[in-house]
Amino acid sequence: MKISNIKNKNKGFTLIELVVVIAGLAALASVTFPNLLNSIKLNKIEEAKAVMNGYASDCLGKFRISTDPVEFIENTAPDQLDNTKLSTLGYQIDGDKNKCSHLAIKPIKENEGELYAFDFRMSSEGQILKTATPSNNPRFLNSCRGWAGQNCGLSDEQKAEFERLAAIAKAKSECVANYNSWLGAGSSGEFLSWDSTNETCTRAVFAFEGVPVNSLNAVDQALKAKYGRACQDWRTSKRNTISPNGAPETKNPECGGVNYWFHSGNEFTTQAAWTDYDNQLKAQACVAERSAKLTSGFSGKHTYGPNPGPEPCGKTVWLCSGEEYNSPDAWSNTPCGRPPAPDPPPVTPARCRKFRPNPMCSWRKSLQGTSSCVCK
Repeated sequence: MKISNIKNKNKGFTLIELVVVIAGLAALASVTFPNLLNSIKLNKIEEAKAVMNGYASDCLGKFRISTDPVEFIENTAPDQLDNTKLSTLGYQIDGDKNKCSHLAIKPIKENEGELYAFDFRMSSEGQILKTATPSNNPRFLNSCRGWAGQNCGLSDEQKAEFERLAAIAKAKSECVANYNSWLGAGSSGEFLSWDSTNETCTRAVFAFEGVPVNSLNAVDQALKAKYGRACQDWRTSKRNTISPNGAPETKNPECGGVNYWFHSGNEFTTQAAWTDYDNQLKAQACVAERSAKLTSGFSGKHTYGPNPGPEPCGKTVWLCSGEEYNSPDAWSNTPCGRPPAPDPPPVTPARCRKFRPNPMCSWRKSLQGTSSCVCK
């Protein structure tokens, strides 16, 4: 049996073949490598979202067991909040936005083109609002919308509106909390609660010994029913007095803890009402004092009284000929403020212009003061 002798010839690739292969690999890399980088960054974003959702869940859990929602929102932060962990994902906490009220993160690199900033806000009513600012890469837009929905890419007007609503929610929570504390203390009289129409803490509410009633008249009726006329007689006796420094006054137990303020024949059930009336009287007195001072011809520095009080009470001015000036510089340019002109030099009579005293006047005392020494 004859075995044929076959020679193996090893041939390499030609230069053209190598160029074609390298060009093909480069083209493939140009397509796949950016997609690979985008996928890596998207994974980082999704992990950052999961971390932020964990922070939001932590805030909600703490909110449910808190006794003071306003204090909680302002001062509480998630337990696991950690800039070091966020930095591994290319993120950092955005400035001082590190509380449950507003927690925001942003890319570490300022010129980052793919990673985007996002945050959440928690209201004093326990509601979570998510917002985000989309990056320059449109491929990441759906990721942004997946976090914030229609709040991905807020306008300045929308941001301002969110801030306004957050401020209103905080004010409402504080107002209602104060009212509930007032009721819980078994208080009686008038207080303020939230006015939903005007979105202010200005709605007058009433209670007797911690139980809400419809009006101040209902408080009076409850007082009379429990304590008789003793409180009413005391209030009548106090009506022509003035509560010292606007401090509340009451008579226990006859008035059931209800505070009253008295001023010049008037009775008030809130300090704000007493202060308004007191300021009104002070303003009238200051205006009258100002008018009298202007017409009196007074010149110089003056402070209108009584002081303290609303304007013009306590205002310091400079007066001249019935005119009022707000600064000493302005007053110094008036006839009242200019320094007096110096006295004119004495005029020598014509007869004395050539007078020469006797030389002996300087040493003879008997001649001093005579016509020989002084021209008369």
